[in-house]
Amino acid sequence: MTSISDIARCLATCEERDPKVAYGSPLVHLDSGGNDIFVVSDLHLAAGTREDGTYDGRENFFSDGAFQRFLRFVSGMKRSNNAVLVINGDFIDFLRITDIPSADADFEKWAELLRRVGIERTAESLKASITEKEKTYGFKTHEFKSLWKIAVAVRGHGLFFDALAEWLSRGDTIIIVKGNHDLEWFWPGVRNYLRLVLAERLQASPAEDIVRILSERVLPFLHFIDEALIIDGSFYVEHGHRYDKFSHVVGGPLLNNNVELNIPFGSFFNRYLLNQIELSYPFLDNVRPRENLLPLLFRERFFLGVKVFLQHLPYALHIIPKRYFRYLFGRVLWYALPLVVLLAWLIALGVLWMHKGGLPPLAAGIINLLSSTSAGLLFDPQKGLLWMAASFFFTRIVAYFQLEEPTSLAEFARKKFVEHGDYRFITFGHTHDPDEVAQDGRWFFNSGTWIPIVEISSAEIRHDRTYTYVHLTHDSSGRFSPHVLQRWDDAAGRSDSLVIVRQK
Repeated sequence: MTSISDIARCLATCEERDPKVAYGSPLVHLDSGGNDIFVVSDLHLAAGTREDGTYDGRENFFSDGAFQRFLRFVSGMKRSNNAVLVINGDFIDFLRITDIPSADADFEKWAELLRRVGIERTAESLKASITEKEKTYGFKTHEFKSLWKIAVAVRGHGLFFDALAEWLSRGDTIIIVKGNHDLEWFWPGVRNYLRLVLAERLQASPAEDIVRILSERVLPFLHFIDEALIIDGSFYVEHGHRYDKFSHVVGGPLLNNNVELNIPFGSFFNRYLLNQIELSYPFLDNVRPRENLLPLLFRERFFLGVKVFLQHLPYALHIIPKRYFRYLFGRVLWYALPLVVLLAWLIALGVLWMHKGGLPPLAAGIINLLSSTSAGLLFDPQKGLLWMAASFFFTRIVAYFQLEEPTSLAEFARKKFVEHGDYRFITFGHTHDPDEVAQDGRWFFNSGTWIPIVEISSAEIRHDRTYTYVHLTHDSSGRFSPHVLQRWDDAAGRSDSLVIVRQK
C-alpha cells in the first residue's frame, strides 16, 4: 500500500513534470489535439449537503447529479476521440465556505489531509490557529486553512467530484481557470488536494498504486490556469473578474505577510456581509438586476435590512483595506468634494438663520412647496417625478465612475479582438449573464452560470438561463467551428440552443 510520504513526494514535484502548463504564467498556450472543447463557469460549489441532506443559505450549487448527467451526455456526443472540459473560474466558492472544525476528531482529520499533500501541522497547532473572528465568519485564506475548505466542498458535493473523476477515466482533460471566488487555487496544496481526490476516485481497490494513478491518469489530464489560456492560438479563455473593479485584485497575489491571499473589495463584502445576510435570506446575491437587491431586501425583510445597515455593513467597511477605497472611489471623491463643501456651507447657513429667528422667506417657501399635496406627484419619494429623475441620474453617475459591477464583458472582448488579430473566439464568465456576440467571423461567449438566478426585471421573460455552456468543435481544415451557446436541459436529458434576446 502506498505510504502518505510517497503520495506527498509525488505531488510535490507533479507540476515540474507537466511542462505544458506552468502555473503562474499570465497566458498559457495549449494545443487541443483536435478535441472538442466544452466551457462552463461560475458553478460556486460551497459546503454542499449537510448530514440531514439539507443546505445552509450560503450554498448556491444544487446540481451535482445534473452536472454528472451533463458530462455523460456531452462525452457521448463529442465529435473527437477525447474532449476538454474548461471550468472557467469560480468553480469552488471558497468565500462561502464557513464551516470550521470543532471536535478533536475534526482536527486530526485536518492534520492528516495536510500531511497527504506534504504540509506538516499538529492537531493542537491547528486548533490554536483559529481566531475568534474566524469562528463567526469562517477561515481566512492561509494555505492550510484553504485545504480545509476544499475538503468541506468535496464532502458536500461528492457526486460532482465523482463526475469529474469519471470524465478523467475516459482519457478526457479538465482545465481549471482561477476566478475571484477561488483565488485559493494559487496554493500548490489546494491544487494537489484536488488531484489526490480525483486519483482516489479512480482507484479500483486500496491495493492499486495511487502514485501510479496520479502520474498516469490525473497529472497529464488536469491543469490549472492562473490568469488566461489560449487554445490552438485562436480561442482565448479568461474568467473576466479583472475587468470588474469590485473583483479586481489590486497588487500581487499575497499580502505582505506572505501567508494570506490578497483578495479584492467585493470578496470582503461576500465574506463579512452577504454570508451573514444569506443565512436568513438565501439567494439575495443572485437577484438580477442588482440595483433591485436592496429595495427587495427592505420590502421583504425590513428589520434584516436595518440590521445590515447598522451592523453588518459598517463592520465590512471597517475590515476592507483602505487601498481599495482609494482604488474604487478616488476619482469620484475629487468630484464630490466641492459638493460636500457646498452642502456643509448651506447647512451652516441654515443653522445660523434658525438661530436668528427662523428660516428666510425663500427657504420657508420651498419647504411649504415640498410638503404641499399638489406637489406630491412631483416630490413623492415613492412615485414622484423628481425622485425618479434623481434615481436615473444617480445610476448614470455610478456608471460613469465605474462604481457598478458590469453586466456584460462584451466590450472588453471587442478590445481584445482589436489587440489580437489572431483571436477568433473569446469566452469569459464572471457576470452570470450568458451571452454571445458574432461579428465578422469572430465570436464572443459568456458561459453564464449553473446557479439559480432571481430575475425580477419586467424586461426579462422567465426562461431558464442557467446550466449554460460553450461548445467548440473543429472543421475539416482543423480550425475551430463554433456552436451557438447551449443549455443543458436536465429534465429532458438533452442540450438545446439558449434563447438570447438582444436588447438595445
